[in-house]
Amino acid sequence: MDSYFQLLHPKLVHFPIALIISAMGMQALGLFFKKDSWCKSAWIMFVLAVLSMPVVVLAGLWEAQRLHLHHPVLDMHKRFAFSAMWLSIGVLPVLWFIRHKKGFQIVFLIILIMVSMLLGLAAQQGGRMVYEYGVGVSQ
Repeated sequence: MDSYFQLLHPKLVHFPIALIISAMGMQALGLFFKKDSWCKSAWIMFVLAVLSMPVVVLAGLWEAQRLHLHHPVLDMHKRFAFSAMWLSIGVLPVLWFIRHKKGFQIVFLIILIMVSMLLGLAAQQGGRMVYEYGVGVSQ
C-alpha cells in the first residue's frame, strides 16, 4: 500500500487539468451557442478544479521533498503550478460574487484561458522532468 502513495502527484494532477480545459471548452461553446446550462457546467467544473488544486500541489511538494529533488526545471514547474493555483483560488470568490452580472461569462472565459495557459506551461515542465531527466521513472 505504501508504494501506491509514493507517487501520488502524477496520479492526481490530470484531474484539475482536465477539468480546467473542459471548463474552458464548455464555456466557449456555451457562449457561442448561447447555452446557459453549458456555462453553468463550466462553472461547476472550475469550482471542482480549484478545490482539487491545493491537494495536487501539496502532493507534488511532498514528493519533491521526499525525493530530494532540486532542479531549475522543477522550479519552473512549481512556479507555473503555483501561479495557476493562486490565480484560480484568488478569482473564485470574485467570480462567485459577480457571476450574475453582465459581462461575467466573457470574464470567466478569459480567466479559464489564463489558467489553462499556466497549467499548460506547468505540464510542459513536468513532462520535461519525466522525459528528459527521468524524475520518478526509476522508483
